[in-house]
Amino acid sequence: MTAHAVAALFAVWVVAAISPGPDLVVVLQRALAGRRHGVPTAAGVVVGHAVWLVAAFAGLAALVRVYPQVMVVLQVAGGIVLATLGLLGIRGWLRSRTAQPVSDTVPDPAPDPAPDPAPDPARYPGPEPRAGSDFMRGLLTNLANPKALVFFGAVLAPFLRGEVPVPQSLLIVTGLIATSFVWFGGIAMIASHRVVNERVGRLMPWVDLVASALFVALGVAFVVAALA
Repeated sequence: MTAHAVAALFAVWVVAAISPGPDLVVVLQRALAGRRHGVPTAAGVVVGHAVWLVAAFAGLAALVRVYPQVMVVLQVAGGIVLATLGLLGIRGWLRSRTAQPVSDTVPDPAPDPAPDPAPDPARYPGPEPRAGSDFMRGLLTNLANPKALVFFGAVLAPFLRGEVPVPQSLLIVTGLIATSFVWFGGIAMIASHRVVNERVGRLMPWVDLVASALFVALGVAFVVAALA
């Protein structure tokens, strides 16, 4: 495989990675909640890329071309996953809005000599998500879009066919995944920076609501498009 072909392949990959979509939305959403949320989410998205890439090379993309019904099933399932993630996010937002805030301006006339170290329920309306749940959110968001399989099969796979040795193919695939992680990991690091958090921290509930509503809309659109 020539250097020009490798450069073209990585150029196509970079354009696909930086294109706005559900992956970017979920990484930004979780990164704004903190680095420990954003980085695992980015890792989940990248693992999803790896899954689709392996599936394309394993022949699943060719199977979809021969049997379009497979894509219909994948797209309906993906739409349901996206919509479910969005509905869960909206439910969490509603729960946080119904929590009764505790006023910080009214002094306590009889302070407890041994104050409760538990976090304020108004500021922490629910259990703190674990890194594993953020990773799964990123992974499911990426896997919910089966069009990635079509893209990998139609655009990327031809670059690695035929005369390309297996070690070189593995090296190129590793480079593609590393490039993807640099992009999404960089987005997660930037969006979770203290300065960014200070500027948008008060807007986080509305960011969550908009992102969740967008996921519901995308999920419904996936299902409608698949069944149309």
